[in-house]
Amino acid sequence: MKNIIYIFLVLTTVLLSQSCESLIEIDLPTDQLSTENVFKDKRSATSALTNLYINLRESSIYSGNIQGIGTELGLYTDELEPISISPTADKSLLFYNTIDPSRQVLATIWNTSYTHIYAVNAFIHGVENSNGISEKDKEQLIAESSVIRAIYYQALTQIFGDIPYTTSTDYKLNTNIKKTTSLEVLNKIEEDLLTSIKSLPDNDRSSNKFYPNKATAELILSKNYLLQKRYDQAEIYANLVISNPLYSLENDLSKVFKNDAKSTLWQLSNSDITAATYEARNYIMLVDDWLYKLSSSLLNSFDTDDLRKAYWIKEYSSKSGSYNYKYQNHMDNTDECSVLFRLEEAYFIKAEALIYQNREQEAIFYLSQIRQRAGLTNLPNNLSKEQILLTMLDESRKEFFLEHARRFFDLKRNDKLSLLKESKSNWQDKNALLPYPEKELLINPNLNPQNEY
Repeated sequence: MKNIIYIFLVLTTVLLSQSCESLIEIDLPTDQLSTENVFKDKRSATSALTNLYINLRESSIYSGNIQGIGTELGLYTDELEPISISPTADKSLLFYNTIDPSRQVLATIWNTSYTHIYAVNAFIHGVENSNGISEKDKEQLIAESSVIRAIYYQALTQIFGDIPYTTSTDYKLNTNIKKTTSLEVLNKIEEDLLTSIKSLPDNDRSSNKFYPNKATAELILSKNYLLQKRYDQAEIYANLVISNPLYSLENDLSKVFKNDAKSTLWQLSNSDITAATYEARNYIMLVDDWLYKLSSSLLNSFDTDDLRKAYWIKEYSSKSGSYNYKYQNHMDNTDECSVLFRLEEAYFIKAEALIYQNREQEAIFYLSQIRQRAGLTNLPNNLSKEQILLTMLDESRKEFFLEHARRFFDLKRNDKLSLLKESKSNWQDKNALLPYPEKELLINPNLNPQNEY
């Protein structure tokens, strides 16, 4: 597995320059010269953990920047259309669904994810072997980092299918590791999350929601159970999040992506106190020839009086088109952070779980709660199961557009990617999986056979 051979200490040292960031509450000690010192006590280990969060924001698939899956899979599905992207560029090939294993975008998704997973594994091993951290503190540190690892793996297995799963830092082992079936990957994620839930606090360990707590892990686990088609368990864990008194639906849509939104479970800090989110820098159009715009398919899906369209979408000009305006501060930002998970998702998870348990009328209630907040009428009670499922996917599209590839994941999980054929002339069923990067197959033949492409 390429590019995961560096020592965790090197990662920590390289990122020391980021120590002025608002996320860091405990600075890394200046005398830190060995792996033993990185994990000598809770203070230094917490500083090392901070670097995993910086990875997540700066260069991971969950970053709101141009290389995040919000953008890449937004083009791949039906959320974005290119404006001024070269026809031979990877993003054009994603948009036209003609990406092949040699393209750098696939290597970037793969390599950055496994590099960060390696860093998580190294962190967990360092904490486990520390003699200076109490068992209780070890449990919480490992729980937080395990949640980070879980979201990487849960995305990767939806993007690539069967993938290597490792918790090891053994380079030789990782280089020759075999694929793990997607279901087994989900089972391993489930085990991690169930363990983490026992150790994570109910409240956030900071006032700014920069770290996952128990509710965050429960939300991710409920989505995991949807993927496993264990709908009763998905419902149970979605219920725990919905009923959590720490959160409520943010009925003022202008506040959903603000720092103090009542619905936010986990958000990422910005690089400094006034830095704009990557989403704002990436999506807000500043010139006519911006890289991309919101797709006409997405824009046409909104009802005229849908408040989400009014608050979250803005037109640059009739010539260039409309853009994602969920994050509004392009500069001098003091009240927006990148939201990773929010309460609204639990409503959709519960609705989906209810639909597949043949409790469609109950699902309508939860979807109507989301619609009411958007200024829309309740759904009729005489919809068929298929109609409710399609309505749920349509509402989710409008609620979560360009939020970490939820559109792709929703359609795939519900076997509805064929809906993309309505607006994507090149879409084929095989596009449900992206191909493994070509170079990875050369490095590790155990990844064969290649995904069809």
